[in-house]
Amino acid sequence: MNRKISFEQYRAIDLSILSVVLVICQFLTHLAASFWFPEQLYVVSPVAGMTALVMMRWGGYAALPAVLGGVVFTALSGGNARHFLIYGGGNLVSLLALLMFKFYGKERIRKESFLAVVFAIAVQLLMQLGRAALAVVLGFPTAACIGFITTDILSILFTIFIIWTVRRIEGLFEDQKNYLLRIQKEQQVERGEQF
Repeated sequence: MNRKISFEQYRAIDLSILSVVLVICQFLTHLAASFWFPEQLYVVSPVAGMTALVMMRWGGYAALPAVLGGVVFTALSGGNARHFLIYGGGNLVSLLALLMFKFYGKERIRKESFLAVVFAIAVQLLMQLGRAALAVVLGFPTAACIGFITTDILSILFTIFIIWTVRRIEGLFEDQKNYLLRIQKEQQVERGEQF
């Protein structure tokens, strides 16, 4: 039985798998930080890295890991309702990095190391700025708002590492519509089919 799935089903399955991976990674980084570095003020989170990956693969669907990651991070950290809003909503500002695709194109960002790193940094910094801005709106003191940026500064390195790694794996850091069309074309060429 050779059952094919639709593009929408493929996207739903892919986003579901990436969401589960995000939750597991967020849990493991939180557990490691709590066990090995309980006194440290800094945090490391895979949320921006996963959001950047989903941006490349699915564009605006990156809102899903951005919000989910913020909610999971807050839940694991024992935050209150305002923290859920700050991390879940503030992370959405990272979607402004989608503008890089308009200026440079996904393919160029995927292929050029420097642009991939700039993209990763942009996603992380926009997330941090979004959280800080939302904290200001919710009445947090300036020092606390700056804390939303400074405590998560190590995540920039983690995000760069994630993007640097996934871009080396065939088809992972690539627009999935383009990837599927490319694979289909390669398979047709192998079978000697013509378009």
